[in-house]
Amino acid sequence: MIEKIKNILWNVNGIDGWKIDERIIESKELFFIKKELDMNRAKDVHHIKVTVYKDFEEDGKKYRGSSTTSIHPTMIEEEIKEAINSALYGASFVKNEYYPLVKPKVEIQPIMENKFTKPSLSSWMPILTDEIFRSDNYTNGWINSAELFLNKIYTRILNSEGLEVSYETYRGELEFITNWKENGEEVELYKDLIFSDYDEELITKSVDEMLTMSRDKAIAKPTPVLKDVEVILSGEPVKEFFSYYYDQAGAHSVYEQFSIAKLDKSIQGDNIKGDKVNMYLDPYLENSTLSAPYDSDGLRLKKVSLYGDGILKRYWGNTRYSHYLGIEPTGSIRNIIVDGGSKEIEKLKIGKYLEIKVFSDFQMDTLTGDFAGEIRLGWYSDGEKVIPVTGGSISGNINEVHKEMYLSKELQKTNNFKGPESIKLLNVSIAGVE
Repeated sequence: MIEKIKNILWNVNGIDGWKIDERIIESKELFFIKKELDMNRAKDVHHIKVTVYKDFEEDGKKYRGSSTTSIHPTMIEEEIKEAINSALYGASFVKNEYYPLVKPKVEIQPIMENKFTKPSLSSWMPILTDEIFRSDNYTNGWINSAELFLNKIYTRILNSEGLEVSYETYRGELEFITNWKENGEEVELYKDLIFSDYDEELITKSVDEMLTMSRDKAIAKPTPVLKDVEVILSGEPVKEFFSYYYDQAGAHSVYEQFSIAKLDKSIQGDNIKGDKVNMYLDPYLENSTLSAPYDSDGLRLKKVSLYGDGILKRYWGNTRYSHYLGIEPTGSIRNIIVDGGSKEIEKLKIGKYLEIKVFSDFQMDTLTGDFAGEIRLGWYSDGEKVIPVTGGSISGNINEVHKEMYLSKELQKTNNFKGPESIKLLNVSIAGVE
């Protein structure tokens, strides 16, 4: 099928370049109601996307338009030609500054080892199922429902420059809801756990943690009205917080003038009192579904040091936007590593503080630095006792907090993020429940 598409592309007049992205996905899926299997499903899917490029000049300046179309494996030749010609027509209306396609290089591709490679996907499903329900042994708490997916993904990228690369990855996902009933109050929490390799502790620990947090949510008190109290973010919100530094260093943000980050300058400003940010991008981060040897353009990826002690060392970007800035492309690497900080978590939890681990929706605006979220579960310490709390919200701006923030020495691993388990922030507004 790919050879047929290539032959058509080479023979369509007016195409100045093309790229083919092929993905073959083998999927196993299980659906549970409590501990009972409700549905067992398997499927094989073949995706082919073709991008065509059209070059033109205006006032002596070169431009490149592009358009992408999906090709179904059952299409006949005439249908493929029609789809490609339609994409070419669409590309003629897109006016982007010219940029090159990735050229092939003779390189040895690293081996991405994975436990899911052997034996078959089907044989892993009972093993993962056992780990889902291993911690489901509380009297007042239980798994309400769960959906387990395990995919084997073959990716192949080709372009008109002669590039052809391929690799194989895995994507596991467990979506589940935990319930807890306490003193007539029943609550539920949702978790979406994503992984790419087998870790015998990952699922069991995640389920147990969610059941424990559901218990705390059931007995939580309304978040009090608090002023001048330090805020500790723990778990997944920490990943969202650091997305600001990642986006600010992107060539796309710099080119579009969204970024205020400057090379060889500290993004945290001067006179930093707390911990400084050290951030890396690693295409081979363990157990990340976004690990890959190549990006979507087929560019070979390598580890990049982004920030050192808060100072931006380089921009990251795909071939297009790196070309616009006149820099060497790193490719689109979506795995983020942040070094731990100077304090253990127990030392961050001294005196009065509000620790938050679960939000209804925690968001970081990577353009302005504003962040906010509605508290679903946290823990408030008045300096003597700690109680679970819920309700209210927090808000702040990263430019007002990162001159004095403290990162835990302890690290967490959440799919494509590896970094501090907790981060302590000052100057954060807390809206309690009146």
